[in-house]
Amino acid sequence: MHLRIRAAATAIVVATVGAVAVPATPASANVSQGYVTGSGTWTDDWNDEGPISASTRSYSNVVAMWQKILVADGYLAASGLDCRFGAVTTAATKRWQSDRGLVSDGVVGPKTLAKAATRLSRYEDDSWFYYDGLGSNFIYFGRLPDGRWDMSPGLDLEWEPLSYTSATFNICS
Repeated sequence: MHLRIRAAATAIVVATVGAVAVPATPASANVSQGYVTGSGTWTDDWNDEGPISASTRSYSNVVAMWQKILVADGYLAASGLDCRFGAVTTAATKRWQSDRGLVSDGVVGPKTLAKAATRLSRYEDDSWFYYDGLGSNFIYFGRLPDGRWDMSPGLDLEWEPLSYTSATFNICS
């Protein structure tokens, strides 16, 4: 009987440790990683990103990415690219969201980025992508081997990772 109790206790410990060691859901990106990032299939990388807004992470390379999307879709003038989520970017974001049936709150969170991601396509392989904007307005992106996304906002081919915490593009004023 003592052996049976010990075996049962061991089974419970093994099951408990196994439950803790193996996550129930796949790992997902979060802002604390500091970058737009993903792993595995690229099609869901943006579905768990953000938020950025006029009051949250309002000056960064991710803001430049969003502004570039707004430019590509005709909601923001190219001269508005400055990595700052100000009043003009907020108004353009609200129009973009409204036109796509989203809550037009001016906050770029997972739902807004997931909707934008429907316009992403693979360019050559699983490390190069493009956003298909209005007309022939394309934005090219890369996904680095560590999963971080990067882009070049201008013609100078200045590729930088899409950071939530820094604004390192030349266009960032």
